[in-house]
Amino acid sequence: MWPSSPQTSEQARLLGARVIGTCGRDNFDLVRRFGGEPVEYGEGLAERVQAMAPDGIQVALDCAGTDEALDASFALVRNRRRIMTCCAYPRAFDEDMEFTIGTWPAAAERAARADIIELAAAGKLEVPVAGTHPLSEAGSLLDFLSRRHPGGGKHALTP
Repeated sequence: MWPSSPQTSEQARLLGARVIGTCGRDNFDLVRRFGGEPVEYGEGLAERVQAMAPDGIQVALDCAGTDEALDASFALVRNRRRIMTCCAYPRAFDEDMEFTIGTWPAAAERAARADIIELAAAGKLEVPVAGTHPLSEAGSLLDFLSRRHPGGGKHALTP
């Protein structure tokens, strides 16, 4: 599996998948912390991932929505229905790949939710929090997140 989110890496690893996570060099330790094998994005991404997994990539989860990430996924994963994006909707329609808007497809969501809840109940799941912000700053936070990568952690709003 090749996701690009530390939390997704941890969830996939806990469910038995080998995970290769794309990130900048400054986030290699974060990807490792959650059980993934980091690979730097940028020119040559598909070749670097292929070198790490010469037998192939079975699933790709795109959490970035960049053309680079999607092009590498298309080059590495034979079945486009095993590539999922949560942010590249126009290409998802054009390329016949899976996508999610707010939630996963219903059947997958139910199955994944049960496993994730079980992992959380057992204390095996960590969700990194990059920052907490008062609800009154929600607009500023949305503006910030629309311009910049959140850095692998979630941002939480507080009352």
